[in-house]
Amino acid sequence: MFKRKILISLFLSVAIIATACFGSGKQNNTNNNSSAKNGQSGNSKTASIKNTYWIANQDDGEWKRSVELIFNEDGSFHCRSTAGDNVESTCSHVDADSYTWVQNSDTIDLEFNTENPHKKVIFYAQISNTGDKMSCSDMFELSEDSLTFIKQDKMPKITSIEEDSDKLIGEWELVACGEFSPHDMTTDDGTPFESTLKIYKKNNKMYADYHFVREKGYGKSDIKQMGVSFNKKPLTLNCINEFWSASFDETVIPEGADSKIKLNVNFAIVEDNKILLIEDDPESDYDGYTELVYLRKGSKEYEDRENYFYYKTVTVSNINELVKNLKANTKIILKEGTYNFSDINSNESIDKYGESDSEGNFSNYLLYTDHIRLEAKDGADVSILTNSATSNVLECFGGSDISFKGLTFGHNVEKGSCTGNVLAFSSCDGVRIEDCNLFGCGTYGISSNGASNISVINTQIYECSYGLLELNNTYNSSFKNCVLRDSEGFSQFEINYCGNISFEDCQITGNKAEGFQNLFIAASESKDIIFKNCNFKNNSYKTKSNEDIQFIDCTFDDNK
Repeated sequence: MFKRKILISLFLSVAIIATACFGSGKQNNTNNNSSAKNGQSGNSKTASIKNTYWIANQDDGEWKRSVELIFNEDGSFHCRSTAGDNVESTCSHVDADSYTWVQNSDTIDLEFNTENPHKKVIFYAQISNTGDKMSCSDMFELSEDSLTFIKQDKMPKITSIEEDSDKLIGEWELVACGEFSPHDMTTDDGTPFESTLKIYKKNNKMYADYHFVREKGYGKSDIKQMGVSFNKKPLTLNCINEFWSASFDETVIPEGADSKIKLNVNFAIVEDNKILLIEDDPESDYDGYTELVYLRKGSKEYEDRENYFYYKTVTVSNINELVKNLKANTKIILKEGTYNFSDINSNESIDKYGESDSEGNFSNYLLYTDHIRLEAKDGADVSILTNSATSNVLECFGGSDISFKGLTFGHNVEKGSCTGNVLAFSSCDGVRIEDCNLFGCGTYGISSNGASNISVINTQIYECSYGLLELNNTYNSSFKNCVLRDSEGFSQFEINYCGNISFEDCQITGNKAEGFQNLFIAASESKDIIFKNCNFKNNSYKTKSNEDIQFIDCTFDDNK
């Protein structure tokens, strides 16, 4: 369905020759001839590991991993690795048909058995003298260091359809589409990208009401009382709920889609208040899927849904603190003041993405990251500047879910000397600029190339030296309730190879397109460029626009 990202499976295989904790691994294609049976400890005082639960944790600050071992009474064991950050975790397993354990005093043989071809790979675990720790090489081969497992006080509860399917009952709302926020996505009719899911029981059968306004081209759905069935398999190979999932009894056919598609809808509860859902088109040649995240309405997680992607919130008061925190999944609150990239302390270790001018002074910052928000604190007057006339104030490359609110961006140089833009976006998807001021002499207020889903709201762009906007290969973007004023130079709107760009309720005043050949609004090889309810006043130009532009309920009082 949403074909933006492919979640690559962490389908890991154990090597034929495994590495033991304290030496070489052991491969054995025959039955183990140990003198001790499962659950016995020979002459040692080491207790049996049957019906015990062990966890090894790894944490480097931003990435966490947990490896779990559950030893069952019948001689089998369950092994899984969960890894991720504070936003999302994934689960992986060692590729094998069965998992068995054999205890020889304080040594445990972990056997991973494959039927076709017939193979047995053994990892050796060593129990400590105290009996509460166990060391073993990493069977997932993600770490060169041995894993240290800690014995837990009790066995974990394994989720099941019988005991836990009723946890699905409730009202749920979409908060994330893969790596993207619904706020940053565009629909066919300009309404918000949104979805709700209501799950309930009737006559001992589970049903769902499903509402979805999808991204442009994929239509919408309003379905009532869709039957729900359960499957004893995970939603995906890496789903944290590896034991069961649910699905709609019938395919979903979106209304108003560009082409007729039939979607299989599958989902799983992964936390008490969190569901992952996938819409899959079985006839598509696209080998990938996007996980849609729903939170239970009324829950603590739902109340904090606006911060779903941010697992770190910091408050900064100077440019060095700001730059040090320009990292993924971070919400940055800026105290009142001026933050000038040219004032970065070069004696401090800032970041490899700081850009310098010809004299070696810091001039601006290149931002390569996802899920970052810069916001002025409680209406504070915050300016982000550069003293370099040749640099963009801030450049974003390849990121998604980038948000600015309540900020002023500009060049702290003599007017007319700039060759750099104010904000620049390359290959970005999902940019939100709200209640901001972008001023020249930057060449353009916003320059974009290969970008999509840019949303500019209640923002002023003014006094630029080339034009207001330069959009190249940019799609599904909108400007609402903006003031675009007092700029001059060439065409004020350069829109090249773009699609679905809209301006609504905007004030466009006092701008000047100089030169006989410069259109005020120039669109080349672009489609669906629309100005709606916009007011054009006191603008100067020879020709307003070319034929690729649509004006709906706009007013013009210009000095041509």
